[in-house]
Parts: sequence; structure tokens; C-alpha cells
Amino acid sequence: MEALLRTLQEHGAFDNQAQMVGGIAQRAIDNGFDSLSDAQKQVLEPFIEMNCTGVTDPGGHHNGCDKLIPSEDLAQAIELSEDGIEGVQCEDCRDEAGFYQHQWERIERE
Repeated sequence: MEALLRTLQEHGAFDNQAQMVGGIAQRAIDNGFDSLSDAQKQVLEPFIEMNCTGVTDPGGHHNGCDKLIPSEDLAQAIELSEDGIEGVQCEDCRDEAGFYQHQWERIERE
């Protein structure tokens, strides 16, 4: 959990929040998530899971995916996102986007 909070912090997830939120996140990073009170954990709850932003195909159709990305997968989803926390995608959507990119590169080579 601490690694996820560090990733969120590095990508500015707490920048536009009340100072208290960033402080609680920093405490969890420094001392461990389990050191937080239940009330403090609730403050961070909205940040430890995010919904997938989906993917748009080359024809402009958005797939409408909004799967919940659980905390254990979220840090990787943020790191792999070209848009940081604004464009997190589930594994299925990352695969789909990769397929579109691969097809586009193949077309450009031809």
C-alpha cells in the first residue's frame, strides 16, 4: 500500500486536495498504512482504487470500460499510463490499446 501511495504522490494525486490528505498519505508512506487510524484510512480510501478510463479505437469509438482497478494493480496502471492518474487503464484496455498501436505501426510500414 505504501508503494501505491508513493506512486500516487509522485503523480500529483494529492496536489489539489486539502493539505491534510497529503499529510496522511505521507504518514502512511513513512510509517506504514497500518499505522493509520481508521479515520485516516477512510480519508485515503478514494485514492486506493480507481476506475478504468477505457480506450478509444482508431475509429473514435470509446469502449466504455469503467472497471474498478484494485489497489494491488493501481500503481502499475498509473506507471504504464501516458496520462498518469488521469488515464489509468485496466489490463484489458491496455492490451486493446497496444493492439491498436501495433496495427497502426504495421499500417504505417506498408
